[in-house]
Amino acid sequence: MGEKRIGIEIRVLANLIGRCLNDVGFNDEQNSLTGPQGLVLGYLYDHQDHDIFQKDIEATFNVRRSSATGLLKSLETNGFIERVSVAYDARLKKIILTEKAYEFKESLEKCIQKMEAILVKDLEPREIEDLIRIMNKIKNNLK
Repeated sequence: MGEKRIGIEIRVLANLIGRCLNDVGFNDEQNSLTGPQGLVLGYLYDHQDHDIFQKDIEATFNVRRSSATGLLKSLETNGFIERVSVAYDARLKKIILTEKAYEFKESLEKCIQKMEAILVKDLEPREIEDLIRIMNKIKNNLK
């Protein structure tokens, strides 16, 4: 049992990242965001030039429909997003950022930058490239 198990290591790392996201300010009293909610907001900021739907969140973050629904409902309840119908398909509702979300953008961006700096501390650029390449291989193995 002395061998390293990649799945356990990745799970532990994911838990540590989640805690760190909260520590860098994602979950302060002002916004009550979880790490994943903050990351989804960041994604929405970066893709404002496109219509984004729940299925895009599911695909981008590789989460099930129920998880995406809960995450988006929470963002909606907290006033960060709205879901509005599109003219070309009444079944679809695109996700748009609210004024509150725009007011929070700078603070969120600082949290994301702080988190990224923590993640890559002591890593060489080549190590970062290798890590991303390896993670992509693992993701493809799991698909």
